[in-house]
Amino acid sequence: MGTALRAALWLVVGGWVGSFGLFALVVARTAFEVLPSTEIAGQLVGPVLETLHLYGAAAGLGAFGLALALGRGRLLQLLPLALAAACLYSQFGVSAEIAEIRPFISGPEGNAEAAARFTELHRRSIAIFGAVWTGAILLVVLHARDDARAARSD
Repeated sequence: MGTALRAALWLVVGGWVGSFGLFALVVARTAFEVLPSTEIAGQLVGPVLETLHLYGAAAGLGAFGLALALGRGRLLQLLPLALAAACLYSQFGVSAEIAEIRPFISGPEGNAEAAARFTELHRRSIAIFGAVWTGAILLVVLHARDDARAARSD
């Protein structure tokens, strides 16, 4: 049973780190380089980011449950919950507000106030994304440490 729980944990956390990395290093960068406008790139990136936010929330809850089942320490239980909360805030707070003001940042209805707010929200979104990705990488390191300790004591 312990092996199955550890395997599930590594799949959840590895998928989290890998999907966030693929998005940051390949998908978003490529979309803004090859698509004809930033608006079209944003239309591609937005739904992908939504999926990642929801996966991050689910992965955080899953990593919490698996850490609990494996008897891991409080940090390994609480960190994924905090990261899940950050994903939910980013999706339902930051991204939701970005979607509301997007029509007002350019075109005939565009205004400087909306554009400034968009810039601030976009920076916040990037910061949260980076913090969650870093936190997920930290989970890998901390779980690997715990697995190594358990292997030495066996």
